[in-house]
Order: sequence, then C-alpha cells, then structure tokens
Amino acid sequence: MFEWIEKNWISIIVPLVVFLSFIILSFWIRFKFLKYISAKLENFKWIGRDILLENVSFLIFYWTIILGTYIAVEISPLKDSLYVFISRVLLSGFFLSLIYALYKFAIGVLNLYTERVKKPLLGPFKHLRTFLTISICLTGLLIIFEVWRIPTKSFFIFIVVGSVIAFLTFRENILNFISGFEIINSDIVKKGDYIRLESAEEGTVTNVTWRHVEIRSFDEKLILIPNHKFIKAKLEILRKPPKKAKEPFRFYTRLNLKELTGLKAKNLKELLDYIKKVPNSVIFYHTHDFIEEYQYLVPQPSNEFALWIGNILGYEAVAEKLSTIDIYEFSNMEEIRKRISDILEEYINSNPSEKECDEGEEFHFIKSVSVVMPTPYIAHDLREFVQILKFISPNSLFFHIYEARLRLGKVTNDFSLWLKESLGEEDLAEKIINIDPYMDTIENIREKIVSIIEEHLETEEVS
Repeated sequence: MFEWIEKNWISIIVPLVVFLSFIILSFWIRFKFLKYISAKLENFKWIGRDILLENVSFLIFYWTIILGTYIAVEISPLKDSLYVFISRVLLSGFFLSLIYALYKFAIGVLNLYTERVKKPLLGPFKHLRTFLTISICLTGLLIIFEVWRIPTKSFFIFIVVGSVIAFLTFRENILNFISGFEIINSDIVKKGDYIRLESAEEGTVTNVTWRHVEIRSFDEKLILIPNHKFIKAKLEILRKPPKKAKEPFRFYTRLNLKELTGLKAKNLKELLDYIKKVPNSVIFYHTHDFIEEYQYLVPQPSNEFALWIGNILGYEAVAEKLSTIDIYEFSNMEEIRKRISDILEEYINSNPSEKECDEGEEFHFIKSVSVVMPTPYIAHDLREFVQILKFISPNSLFFHIYEARLRLGKVTNDFSLWLKESLGEEDLAEKIINIDPYMDTIENIREKIVSIIEEHLETEEVS
C-alpha cells in the first residue's frame, strides 16, 4: 500500500490540489465575484432580479465544485467501472443542481407575480405552482434515467399520453385561465360595468373569476360566460355607472274582463241618459278599454260613443266632435263623462231629432272589470328600465300609460312620473309626456319611448 502511494503520490496529490483549488475558487466566486456582478446589475430593474442572482450564485458555486471534481477524477489514475460511476454521479449532480435552480427560480418568480395578481386568479396560480413542481420533477427523473442508462421509453410514453389526456380533460379550464388572466389584469371589464354582447346578452358585470364573467341581467338572471368565449366576443362596454333611482320602478299589468250591464240605447237621448248615470267603470270601458281594443284604428276615435253615433246613427258632425275629445287631458272619469254629456246635450238641444238605429244595432253598455297584478320586473336604473320596456306586455304598457292618469289624478303617466321624481330626468319625462297616445298603436308608443330613452343614454355615454 505504502509502496503504491510512494510510486503514485504525484497522481494523488495533483488531483487533490486541483480539487481543493476549485473549492477555494467556488467560494471566491460565490462571495466576491457575484457581489461584484450584483453591484453592476443594480440598475437592472426587474422584480425577479434578486431571485435570478441567487440561483445563478447557487449554480456557479456547485458547478465549480463539480467541474473541479471531474477534472481531478480525469487526471487521477481511476479508470473502468469506478471512473464511470463517479462520472455519472457528477453528471447527475450537474443536472440535478440545474433542475433545482430552475425550480427555485420559477417558483420564486411565480410567487412574486402571485402577490401582484388580482384575487380571482390566486386559486389557479396555486394549481399552476403544483403543476410546475410535478413537471420539473418528471423532467429531472427522465434526465437521471438517461444518465444511468435506465430504459425510459415506456415511462416517456406514459408521461406523453398522460399529458395529452390531462390537456384534453382540462382544456377548457386552461383556456379560461389564460383568457381570465388577460381579462382581469388588463381590466377589460370591471365589476359594475354595463356591457352589451353581440349575442344580445346584456347586463351589469357582478364578478370576474378565472373561469367566467358573471353578468346580472335586467330581469335578475345570472349569466355566466366562459372567459375563452368572452375574450373573443364583440361587446360594447358602457363604463359610466348607471344612475340609481331613489325608488325602483315596479312594472304592473292588468287582466281586463267585460261585463254586460243589460243597458242599451237606440237613439241619442237614451245614450245621453245612460251616460249620465252609469258607473265610472262603464265610461272607462267605452273610452280607455275601447282604445286598447281598437288601437289599430289610426287615427282612432277617442271613445266608442263617437264610433257608434257616426257609423250607426249617421250623425257625423256630433261624432266628429266627440272624436276630438282628448281623454288624455282629463284626470278622472267624471270630467270625461261631463265632457261627453255636454257635447251630446248641446247637439240634442240644437237638433231635436228622434232618429233611432235598426234593431240589433243598439249601443250596449259594458262594464270594465280590471284585476291589477305586479310583474316580476323591477327597474333600478334607466338601462334596466328600457330593457324591460322592450318586452313587457301591452297590458302592462296600457296600465302605466292610460290608466295611470286616472289613478294619479295628474296629467302624466307612471313612466314620466318615475323619471322625474326618482331619477330627476325632467326633460326625458317631458318628452314622453308629449307623445300623443291616441295617434299611435300601443306598440308604436313603446318604440317611441324606447327610442327616446336609448338616445338619451347614448348622449350620456358620449358626454
């Protein structure tokens, strides 16, 4: 043994000196040279700079030791199987240190960005950290297997097939996460924005998650749109938050029933006598309900009395005079009754005629029986209001436009009253008041109101 050492001491001392020299060099690089590099990169502004320097320092330190060990082994008398074993150990150490440094760098940078990312993406970032750890570990295993000549074909196929299956299984989640990251961090839409999609879906954004965008529609429906579909959709974003009403507008509707009174008139005098004494619900039916039922007559007579007098009795002059009555300007049924009675009375006094209609063509007095019911639709602002207005039933429109005046005792309608008192939109309310409800069908009136409000909203968005 001593003889061998005496003969080969140079072969032992030189590799040992080389190894120790590289050990000293590695410590010098770590504590001196890298500090110098760090000072030079002081102006390099990036949040991951310190993590990068730390991992580079780690790699250079261990790689210097591995390199020194490899050179020492290379110039040593070690050969054959021991040489191969040590070479593989060193090569494994090289790749493992590289993989470990990459892992520390990737996780460190991911953590830094996780601190800056918005709350909805925190969950997916945690899953991404797990996925990154598993991927790097599997990569390290494949490299070590290759270094030690361990068969990797079946293992590699397993990983590839597993990855493909995982991607196909979670493909939509992956796409949603990528799209969600862009939506959230780029502030494409924010909570409280009112948006309108090309698919006609619209409403207020209530939440943005890494999976989907939540939209609350005007009828209180929750619409969930996957992020990868939302990012591709054409949409109109109305950033200006809608002005909330002091009191929300509840839409009502009514069911209207007809009830025969058994009263009928065959001439003007009988007609006048009955008009003076029938209940208000009868006058209401032959004026307001008549307009609703025969709204397709444009321009239409404002009451059924005028239609019967003109068509059946042939008194065109008095029929035309009755047709000019604007029942929209009256605030109660007694005023309408008196106006009709005065016209008929004046005509009868001036033209004492007893002309009667043919049998079967008498004027039958009908009573209106209404049942008022609330709808599920409530508007909290002007945008919700106009969207509900587009599809609400004609019965509901009639209730709020025509019957409102009689209930309120004012020369207005429910819509204008709400716009003025709850939203402070006096000009808008006045424009709707100025729409003549007796010169259009109920559907045309709907279109006009919608057009006025949407034009107003567009003007607000521009300003």
